[in-house]
Amino acid sequence: MDIQELFSSIIESMPSALITVDGDLRIKHINTNALRISNVNAAAVKNAPVDDAFPMLENYRDDIKVALSQRTTVILDRIEYVNEDKKHYYKITCYPLDALEDVTVIQIDDITGREMLEQRVLQTEKMHSLDGLAAGIAHEVNNPLSAIINDIQNIKRRLEPDRPANQGVAMDLELDLEKLNRYLQRREISFFLDSIEEGAFRASNIVSNMLKFSKPSGYSREPCDINQLLEQSINFAIKDFELHEDASINSTTIELNLAKDLPRVRALPVELQQVFVNLLQNAQQAIAARKAIEPESYVGKISLETRVEGDDVVVIVGDNGIGMSDEVARKAFDPYFTTRLHSGGTGLGLSTVFRIINTLLGGQVEIRSAENYGTQFIITLHQ
Repeated sequence: MDIQELFSSIIESMPSALITVDGDLRIKHINTNALRISNVNAAAVKNAPVDDAFPMLENYRDDIKVALSQRTTVILDRIEYVNEDKKHYYKITCYPLDALEDVTVIQIDDITGREMLEQRVLQTEKMHSLDGLAAGIAHEVNNPLSAIINDIQNIKRRLEPDRPANQGVAMDLELDLEKLNRYLQRREISFFLDSIEEGAFRASNIVSNMLKFSKPSGYSREPCDINQLLEQSINFAIKDFELHEDASINSTTIELNLAKDLPRVRALPVELQQVFVNLLQNAQQAIAARKAIEPESYVGKISLETRVEGDDVVVIVGDNGIGMSDEVARKAFDPYFTTRLHSGGTGLGLSTVFRIINTLLGGQVEIRSAENYGTQFIITLHQ
C-alpha cells in the first residue's frame, strides 16, 4: 500500500464526515460517512455546491469562506438541522489545507447523542436539586392545610342540629338550629364550606405527591403490561377531552405501533398511566396550536410506539403538532414552565412526567422536537 492509499484508507475509516471544497464552495472530495448524511448520490456530489449536498451548511457559507480567506480554523458548534421530522445537532470544523491554497476541509460530526445526554443530565440535576425544596415546601404547606380541613369539619359538626352539645347552646341562646341550617342552605354557605374542604383535600393530595416524589423508595412496583396501559390511557384522554367539551381530539388520527410479546415491566401502573395521559394531552394541545396556523388540509396525528431495546422497553409518544424551539425543549420539564399560561397551562404536566419516569421508576425520558414539525417523547423503562 502506497502513501496515498494509506491516507485514503485513513480518511475513509474516520467516523467524521469529511469534505473538501474549492474557493467557490464546490465539492472536490468526500468520504463515505459524508455521503451517508448528504442528500445527493455519489455520482452527483462532485462539483455540487456544498450547501446543496449538505443543507445544514446553507447558512454558514460565509464562515467556510472565512476559514479559507484568513487561513484559520472555524468551529461551528451545535448546528441544529431537522431531517425527516427529526432534529439533529452537528459540530462543523472548517480549516484550510496548507498544501493547497484554494481548498478547505469541512469536518462534520453528528453530536445529537451527546447533546441529548447533556440535556438529560442537566434536567436530572435540576430535578434532584428540587427534591429537598419540594419536601420542605410540602411540610410547611401541610400544617395550614391540616388546620383548614380540621376547622371546616369542626364548623360542620357544630352546625348539626342533632348533636346534644349544639342543642344545649342553642337552647341557652333561644336559637332555632333547624332555621339556621335552612338559612345556611339557602344562602349556599354549606356549599361554600364543602368547596373549601374539597379544595383543601386536593391541595393536601398535591402535597402528599410532592413528598412521595422526594422519597420514591416508598412505592411498591408490580409487573405492568405497557401496551394495555397505553390503550387505556387513550380512552381516558379521549373521555377527559369530552368532559371538558373539547371535540378537537375527534379529528386527530391516532396511530398505534405496539410491539407484540412486549415483556412486562415492573413499574407503577397508576403513575405510568398518568404519564401517558399527560403526554397525550400535551400532544393534542400541540396539534390544536398548529392547526390554528395551517390550511384546512392539515390533519393532526398522534403516534404511539413500543419496542424492546436490549433489556429495556421503549415507549415513543409522537405528534405532528406545533413543536418546540430548542430553548423551549430545554425548559419543558421544568416545574411551572409553560407556553400556555393564558390558556390554562400550569407547567406541571411535563415536570410530573419527568419525575415519575426518572425519579420514581429510574428510567429516562427525552424530547426530540422541531418547530412546525412535531415532537417525540422517548421513554426508556428498565426491566
